[in-house]
Amino acid sequence: MDFQTKHWGAFTRRHPSAFQVINAAPAWAKDHWVRTTFQTCNFSFILRGRGEYHRQGRVWLVEAPCVITQWPGEPLEYGPVVLPEGTWDELYVTYAGETKARFAAARLIDLERPMWPVRDAAAVRALAEELRELSHAAEPEAVADRVDRVCERMILESWLEPVRREAPVGDAATVRAIVAELRARLADPGLRPEAVAQKHGWSASTFRRRWDALMPDSPGRVLQGLRMQAACRLLVETALPVHEIATRAGFADEYYFSRRFHLEQGMPPRAYRRAYVLRRG
Repeated sequence: MDFQTKHWGAFTRRHPSAFQVINAAPAWAKDHWVRTTFQTCNFSFILRGRGEYHRQGRVWLVEAPCVITQWPGEPLEYGPVVLPEGTWDELYVTYAGETKARFAAARLIDLERPMWPVRDAAAVRALAEELRELSHAAEPEAVADRVDRVCERMILESWLEPVRREAPVGDAATVRAIVAELRARLADPGLRPEAVAQKHGWSASTFRRRWDALMPDSPGRVLQGLRMQAACRLLVETALPVHEIATRAGFADEYYFSRRFHLEQGMPPRAYRRAYVLRRG
Protein backbone atom coordinates (compact mmCIF):
# COMPACT_ATOMS: atom_id res chain seq x y z
CA MET A 1 0.00 0.00 0.00
CA ASP A 2 1.67 3.20 -1.23
CA PHE A 3 0.99 5.32 1.86
CA GLN A 4 2.58 8.74 2.33
CA THR A 5 3.24 9.64 5.96
CA LYS A 6 1.84 13.04 6.87
CA HIS A 7 2.06 15.22 9.97
CA TRP A 8 -1.62 16.13 9.94
CA GLY A 9 -1.33 18.06 13.21
CA ALA A 10 0.31 20.93 11.34
CA PHE A 11 -2.75 21.71 9.24
CA THR A 12 -5.62 24.06 10.17
CA ARG A 13 -9.05 22.43 10.31
CA ARG A 14 -12.02 24.16 8.73
CA HIS A 15 -14.48 21.90 10.60
CA PRO A 16 -12.63 20.86 13.76
CA SER A 17 -13.30 17.41 15.16
CA ALA A 18 -12.99 16.36 18.79
CA PHE A 19 -10.44 13.83 17.53
CA GLN A 20 -7.83 15.64 15.45
CA VAL A 21 -5.15 13.38 14.04
CA ILE A 22 -1.53 14.36 14.62
CA ASN A 23 0.16 11.65 12.56
CA ALA A 24 -0.97 8.68 10.51
CA ALA A 25 1.64 6.33 9.13
CA PRO A 26 2.20 2.73 8.06
CA ALA A 27 4.74 0.27 9.38
CA TRP A 28 4.61 -2.48 6.79
CA ALA A 29 6.62 -5.64 7.45
CA LYS A 30 7.52 -4.35 10.91
CA ASP A 31 10.19 -6.63 12.37
CA HIS A 32 11.14 -4.95 15.65
CA TRP A 33 9.66 -4.36 19.08
CA VAL A 34 8.70 -0.99 20.53
CA ARG A 35 9.76 -0.38 24.13
CA THR A 36 8.84 3.14 25.24
CA THR A 37 6.45 5.40 27.14
CA PHE A 38 4.28 7.55 24.89
CA GLN A 39 2.90 10.98 25.75
CA THR A 40 0.31 10.70 23.00
CA CYS A 41 -2.84 8.64 22.55
CA ASN A 42 -2.27 6.11 19.75
CA PHE A 43 -4.15 3.42 17.87
CA SER A 44 -2.18 0.74 16.02
CA PHE A 45 -4.25 -1.25 13.52
CA ILE A 46 -2.48 -4.59 13.08
CA LEU A 47 -3.61 -5.74 9.64
CA ARG A 48 -1.33 -8.78 9.20
CA GLY A 49 0.77 -10.97 11.47
CA ARG A 50 0.84 -11.75 15.15
CA GLY A 51 2.86 -10.94 18.22
CA GLU A 52 2.58 -9.80 21.81
CA TYR A 53 1.59 -6.67 23.73
CA HIS A 54 2.98 -6.11 27.25
CA ARG A 55 1.39 -3.59 29.62
CA GLN A 56 1.39 -3.27 33.41
CA GLY A 57 2.71 -6.77 33.92
CA ARG A 58 0.14 -8.40 31.62
CA VAL A 59 0.69 -9.96 28.22
CA TRP A 60 -1.86 -9.95 25.41
CA LEU A 61 -1.48 -12.12 22.33
CA VAL A 62 -1.79 -10.02 19.18
CA GLU A 63 -3.53 -11.67 16.22
CA ALA A 64 -4.40 -9.62 13.13
CA PRO A 65 -6.73 -7.97 12.47
CA CYS A 66 -6.82 -6.17 15.79
CA VAL A 67 -6.18 -2.81 17.44
CA ILE A 68 -3.61 -2.13 20.14
CA THR A 69 -3.58 1.20 21.96
CA GLN A 70 -0.86 3.25 23.58
CA TRP A 71 -1.94 5.74 26.23
CA PRO A 72 0.06 8.60 27.77
CA GLY A 73 2.50 7.82 30.56
CA GLU A 74 2.38 4.02 30.35
CA PRO A 75 5.57 1.99 29.73
CA LEU A 76 4.78 -0.47 26.94
CA GLU A 77 6.41 -3.25 24.96
CA TYR A 78 4.95 -4.78 21.82
CA GLY A 79 5.95 -6.29 18.52
CA PRO A 80 5.75 -9.31 16.21
CA VAL A 81 6.68 -12.79 17.35
CA VAL A 82 9.80 -14.46 16.01
CA LEU A 83 8.56 -16.63 13.15
CA PRO A 84 9.97 -17.41 9.72
CA GLU A 85 8.48 -14.12 8.52
CA GLY A 86 8.78 -12.39 11.90
CA THR A 87 6.86 -9.28 10.82
CA TRP A 88 3.47 -7.64 10.97
CA ASP A 89 1.73 -4.88 9.01
CA GLU A 90 0.63 -1.93 11.12
CA LEU A 91 -1.14 1.33 10.44
CA TYR A 92 -0.90 3.68 13.39
CA VAL A 93 -2.77 6.89 14.17
CA THR A 94 -1.54 9.39 16.77
CA TYR A 95 -3.60 11.88 18.78
CA ALA A 96 -2.77 14.42 21.48
CA GLY A 97 -2.61 12.95 24.99
CA GLU A 98 -5.64 14.91 26.21
CA THR A 99 -7.91 13.14 23.72
CA LYS A 100 -7.83 9.98 25.86
CA ALA A 101 -10.67 11.27 28.05
CA ARG A 102 -12.71 12.16 24.94
CA PHE A 103 -12.20 8.71 23.46
CA ALA A 104 -13.29 7.15 26.74
CA ALA A 105 -16.38 9.37 26.92
CA ALA A 106 -17.29 8.41 23.34
CA ARG A 107 -16.71 4.73 24.25
CA LEU A 108 -14.19 4.38 21.45
CA ILE A 109 -11.74 2.92 23.95
CA ASP A 110 -12.25 0.63 26.91
CA LEU A 111 -9.79 1.40 29.70
CA GLU A 112 -9.86 -2.28 30.69
CA ARG A 113 -9.13 -3.47 27.15
CA PRO A 114 -6.03 -1.86 25.62
CA MET A 115 -6.26 -4.36 22.75
CA TRP A 116 -9.30 -5.72 20.90
CA PRO A 117 -10.03 -7.74 17.74
CA VAL A 118 -11.36 -5.87 14.70
CA ARG A 119 -15.00 -6.80 14.27
CA ASP A 120 -15.37 -5.64 10.64
CA ALA A 121 -12.03 -6.13 8.90
CA ALA A 122 -13.43 -5.29 5.45
CA ALA A 123 -14.71 -1.90 6.63
CA VAL A 124 -11.43 -1.07 8.36
CA ARG A 125 -9.39 -2.03 5.29
CA ALA A 126 -11.64 0.05 3.04
CA LEU A 127 -11.12 3.08 5.30
CA ALA A 128 -7.37 2.44 5.39
CA GLU A 129 -7.42 2.60 1.60
CA GLU A 130 -9.36 5.86 1.76
CA LEU A 131 -6.75 7.22 4.18
CA ARG A 132 -4.01 6.15 1.77
CA GLU A 133 -5.68 8.11 -1.03
CA LEU A 134 -5.98 11.18 1.19
CA SER A 135 -2.29 10.93 2.00
CA HIS A 136 -1.57 11.64 -1.69
CA ALA A 137 -3.70 14.80 -1.86
CA ALA A 138 -1.97 17.65 -3.69
CA GLU A 139 -3.14 20.06 -0.96
CA PRO A 140 -3.04 18.13 2.33
CA GLU A 141 -4.61 20.95 4.35
CA ALA A 142 -7.73 20.70 2.19
CA VAL A 143 -8.32 17.10 3.30
CA ALA A 144 -7.25 17.27 6.97
CA ASP A 145 -10.88 17.30 8.15
CA ARG A 146 -11.57 14.17 6.10
CA VAL A 147 -8.52 12.46 7.61
CA ASP A 148 -9.89 13.11 11.11
CA ARG A 149 -13.25 11.58 10.23
CA VAL A 150 -11.80 8.60 8.35
CA CYS A 151 -9.55 7.71 11.29
CA GLU A 152 -12.43 8.07 13.74
CA ARG A 153 -14.50 5.78 11.50
CA MET A 154 -11.69 3.22 11.47
CA ILE A 155 -11.75 3.11 15.26
CA LEU A 156 -15.54 2.89 15.33
CA GLU A 157 -15.72 0.14 12.70
CA SER A 158 -13.14 -1.89 14.63
CA TRP A 159 -15.71 -2.18 17.44
CA LEU A 160 -18.86 -2.71 15.37
CA GLU A 161 -20.20 -5.91 13.89
CA PRO A 162 -20.25 -6.03 10.08
CA VAL A 163 -23.33 -4.53 8.47
CA ARG A 164 -25.75 -7.19 7.30
CA ARG A 165 -25.06 -8.12 3.71
CA GLU A 166 -27.75 -7.88 1.07
CA ALA A 167 -30.19 -10.75 0.96
CA PRO A 168 -31.06 -12.46 -2.34
CA VAL A 169 -31.79 -9.96 -5.08
CA GLY A 170 -35.48 -10.86 -5.30
CA ASP A 171 -36.11 -10.22 -1.60
CA ALA A 172 -34.12 -6.97 -1.64
CA ALA A 173 -36.07 -5.72 -4.66
CA THR A 174 -39.38 -6.59 -3.00
CA VAL A 175 -38.47 -4.81 0.23
CA ARG A 176 -37.42 -1.72 -1.76
CA ALA A 177 -40.75 -1.83 -3.60
CA ILE A 178 -42.65 -2.07 -0.30
CA VAL A 179 -40.76 0.92 1.13
CA ALA A 180 -41.41 2.90 -2.07
CA GLU A 181 -45.14 2.19 -1.80
CA LEU A 182 -45.18 3.18 1.87
CA ARG A 183 -43.49 6.46 0.95
CA ALA A 184 -46.01 7.11 -1.83
CA ARG A 185 -49.04 6.41 0.40
CA LEU A 186 -48.06 8.24 3.59
CA ALA A 187 -51.28 10.30 3.58
CA ASP A 188 -53.28 7.13 4.29
CA PRO A 189 -53.54 6.96 8.11
CA GLY A 190 -54.62 3.31 7.87
CA LEU A 191 -51.53 2.27 5.89
CA ARG A 192 -50.09 -1.04 7.13
CA PRO A 193 -46.77 -2.46 5.91
CA GLU A 194 -48.09 -6.01 6.27
CA ALA A 195 -50.97 -5.24 3.89
CA VAL A 196 -48.57 -3.80 1.33
CA ALA A 197 -46.37 -6.89 1.63
CA GLN A 198 -49.38 -9.13 1.06
CA LYS A 199 -49.90 -7.43 -2.31
CA HIS A 200 -46.40 -8.63 -3.20
CA GLY A 201 -47.30 -12.21 -2.29
CA TRP A 202 -45.72 -12.36 1.17
CA SER A 203 -47.54 -13.69 4.21
CA ALA A 204 -47.12 -11.84 7.49
CA SER A 205 -44.49 -14.32 8.76
CA THR A 206 -42.56 -14.33 5.47
CA PHE A 207 -42.64 -10.55 5.35
CA ARG A 208 -41.26 -10.18 8.88
CA ARG A 209 -38.51 -12.76 8.31
CA ARG A 210 -37.31 -11.27 5.02
CA TRP A 211 -37.69 -7.69 6.24
CA ASP A 212 -35.59 -8.41 9.35
CA ALA A 213 -32.85 -9.89 7.15
CA LEU A 214 -32.52 -6.60 5.27
CA MET A 215 -33.67 -3.71 7.42
CA PRO A 216 -32.24 -2.42 10.73
CA ASP A 217 -35.65 -1.30 12.08
CA SER A 218 -39.11 -2.85 12.26
CA PRO A 219 -41.71 -2.05 9.55
CA GLY A 220 -43.64 0.13 11.99
CA ARG A 221 -40.58 2.17 12.93
CA VAL A 222 -39.60 2.60 9.28
CA LEU A 223 -43.11 3.83 8.44
CA GLN A 224 -43.05 6.22 11.40
CA GLY A 225 -39.64 7.47 10.27
CA LEU A 226 -40.91 8.07 6.73
CA ARG A 227 -43.85 10.05 8.13
CA MET A 228 -41.52 12.20 10.25
CA GLN A 229 -39.16 12.76 7.31
CA ALA A 230 -42.08 13.91 5.18
CA ALA A 231 -43.36 16.22 7.92
CA CYS A 232 -39.92 17.78 8.42
CA ARG A 233 -39.54 18.43 4.70
CA LEU A 234 -43.01 19.94 4.39
CA LEU A 235 -42.43 22.22 7.37
CA VAL A 236 -39.21 23.57 5.87
CA GLU A 237 -39.97 23.49 2.16
CA THR A 238 -43.61 24.70 2.13
CA ALA A 239 -45.85 27.22 3.84
CA LEU A 240 -48.63 24.67 4.45
CA PRO A 241 -50.40 24.96 7.80
CA VAL A 242 -49.43 22.39 10.41
CA HIS A 243 -52.79 20.60 10.34
CA GLU A 244 -52.44 19.98 6.58
CA ILE A 245 -48.89 18.75 7.01
CA ALA A 246 -50.13 16.33 9.65
CA THR A 247 -52.74 15.04 7.21
CA ARG A 248 -50.29 14.67 4.34
CA ALA A 249 -47.85 12.81 6.58
CA GLY A 250 -50.58 10.37 7.62
CA PHE A 251 -51.31 11.48 11.19
CA ALA A 252 -54.90 11.20 12.36
CA ASP A 253 -55.04 14.63 14.02
CA GLU A 254 -52.89 17.71 14.53
CA TYR A 255 -52.70 17.32 18.30
CA TYR A 256 -51.27 13.79 18.14
CA PHE A 257 -48.91 14.83 15.34
CA SER A 258 -47.59 17.83 17.30
CA ARG A 259 -47.07 15.73 20.42
CA ARG A 260 -45.28 12.99 18.50
CA PHE A 261 -43.20 15.48 16.53
CA HIS A 262 -42.06 17.25 19.70
CA LEU A 263 -41.11 13.93 21.27
CA GLU A 264 -38.98 12.81 18.31
CA GLN A 265 -37.53 16.13 17.10
CA GLY A 266 -37.10 17.89 20.43
CA MET A 267 -39.25 20.89 19.50
CA PRO A 268 -42.83 21.62 18.30
CA PRO A 269 -43.52 21.72 14.53
CA ARG A 270 -43.75 25.51 14.38
CA ALA A 271 -40.46 25.93 16.25
CA TYR A 272 -38.85 23.45 13.85
CA ARG A 273 -40.10 25.51 10.93
CA ARG A 274 -38.68 28.72 12.42
CA ALA A 275 -35.34 27.05 13.09
CA TYR A 276 -34.84 25.45 9.67
CA VAL A 277 -37.02 27.26 7.14
CA LEU A 278 -35.23 27.79 3.85
CA ARG A 279 -34.48 31.46 3.32
CA ARG A 280 -35.23 32.51 -0.24
CA GLY A 281 -34.18 35.57 -2.11
